[in-house]
Amino acid sequence: MSDTSQGPGWWQASDGKWYPPESAPGGGGGATGGYGLAGGGGEFNIGDALSYGWNKFVQYIGQIILIVLVIFVVQAVFIGLSQVTSSGGGVGRIVVAQAITLVGWVIGLVLQAGLIRAGLAITRGQEPQVGMLFETANIGSFIVATILVGLLFFVGFLACCVGAIVVGIFTLFYGYFVIDRSAQPADSISKSFTLVKDNFGTVLLFAIVVFLLNVVTCGLAVGVTQISTAYAYKRLTGQPIT
Repeated sequence: MSDTSQGPGWWQASDGKWYPPESAPGGGGGATGGYGLAGGGGEFNIGDALSYGWNKFVQYIGQIILIVLVIFVVQAVFIGLSQVTSSGGGVGRIVVAQAITLVGWVIGLVLQAGLIRAGLAITRGQEPQVGMLFETANIGSFIVATILVGLLFFVGFLACCVGAIVVGIFTLFYGYFVIDRSAQPADSISKSFTLVKDNFGTVLLFAIVVFLLNVVTCGLAVGVTQISTAYAYKRLTGQPIT
C-alpha cells in the first residue's frame, strides 16, 4: 500500500491508497484492469444486498439522513436561485440563470459521486461522513463519464425509450468503477457493461427492485438502495465487504 502509484499495474482504491497488482480484487489489473465476477467473489443475492443496505442504514441512520438532507438542500438552493434569477425576463437574467443551472449541475454530480463514495466507505466498514460529498478525487472522470452516459441515454431515448432503459441498466455501475478503481470515462462504461452482461438476470432484477423501492417511497429509500448498490458492485467484482 502506498500514497502514490509505484509502477505499472498499481491501482487506486476508493480509500485513496495505491495497491500493488497482486492485491487487486479478482486477480490484478487495478484501475484499468480486470476484476472478479460473481463466480469469483461469491454469488450475489438480491435479498442479501437489500438486507445489508437496510442494516447499515439503521446503523448509520443519523449520518445518512444528514448526507441526503445536505444533497436535497444544495440542489434546492440552486434550483431556487435559477428560477428567481430568470423571473422577470431579460437576456442578461436568462444567461445568469443558465450559468447558475450549469454550476448547480456540476455540483450535483460532485454530490452524486460523494454518495457513491459514502456507500463504498460503508462496505469497507468506515463511517459515512458529510465531507465525502465534497471530495474531488476522480471527479473529472466522473463528470465526463456521466456526460457520455447522458449521450447514450439520448440515443437510447430515440429508440422508443427502450434503449434508454437498456442504457440505464448496463451503466448501473460506471460511477463505482470511476470512484473505486479510478477508471477512465469510457473504460468505466465498458467495465459496467461487461459486469452487467455477465450477471444480467440478477442485475436486471436488482435494478427493477431498486427502482420500485425508490418510486414507491418517493425517494426516501435512497439511503438503503445506495448502500445496497455499493454492496452489489463489491460482491459482483469479488471484493471483500465488511
